[in-house]
Amino acid sequence: IIGGEVMKTYAIVCKQDQESITLSEKLKEQLNTFLTYNEKEPDIVISVGGDGTMLYSVHKYIDAIDRVAFIGIHTGTLGFLTDYQRDEYLQLVLDIQNGQHRIYERHLLEVSCLEGTYFALNEVRIENNRRSQVMDVYINDEYFETFRGNGLCVSTPVGSTAYNKSLGGAVINTCTGLMQLSEIAGIHHNAYRSLGSSLILDQSHTIRFQSQSYQGAILGVDHLVIDLKDKDCICVKMSSKKARFLQYRNVSFTQRLKRAYLNS
Repeated sequence: IIGGEVMKTYAIVCKQDQESITLSEKLKEQLNTFLTYNEKEPDIVISVGGDGTMLYSVHKYIDAIDRVAFIGIHTGTLGFLTDYQRDEYLQLVLDIQNGQHRIYERHLLEVSCLEGTYFALNEVRIENNRRSQVMDVYINDEYFETFRGNGLCVSTPVGSTAYNKSLGGAVINTCTGLMQLSEIAGIHHNAYRSLGSSLILDQSHTIRFQSQSYQGAILGVDHLVIDLKDKDCICVKMSSKKARFLQYRNVSFTQRLKRAYLNS
């Protein structure tokens, strides 16, 4: 989407280390000359930190997700979601002032359970590190398999490069409306067997997890952790909500992958 909207207000979400705090103050000093700082109703949310800070930013403004736009400056350990390095903050200021931008929409997951409804930019995971977790998996209300192991992870294309990647899942282009189901230490032998490989589904599908007991299990939604109840029925689907990311410079998906994982 080529941006035509005028950005008038901004907010900063900052990683709580001294370098990020100092950089945030420098950004404010420059941006306040032509924008208004408004933490409650910003047009732009600038994340200063790593990808974890960007996740926190999206969750902080989830109720205004349809009107805010996110952009990141990297001071953390991984910068897949950030377009600017720490020494490029003045360039970010100039680019915002220039106003020529694109907006890229990134799909969110919606997960519902007894505790409520949550949204994820990266992934939803059900994990149990106390005992083997047994779950029946349904896709569009059709029984698919019974899983036994440490848990299951459903990731977005953005999250395909995060926890999903460490599980051996596929890396998916961030602009696609897909979700991926990957196993966390699944048990496979003569008595028990599940698919074993990652399963990629489009936005017409809903995944449902049911278990006789979720004792000791947690529901992870990005950085959030929720204790599950035994009678929980967990449903995951692509949400109609999308996170809007500002882009002033052309950073391709391939460039992001190389920068985050291949360049030394």
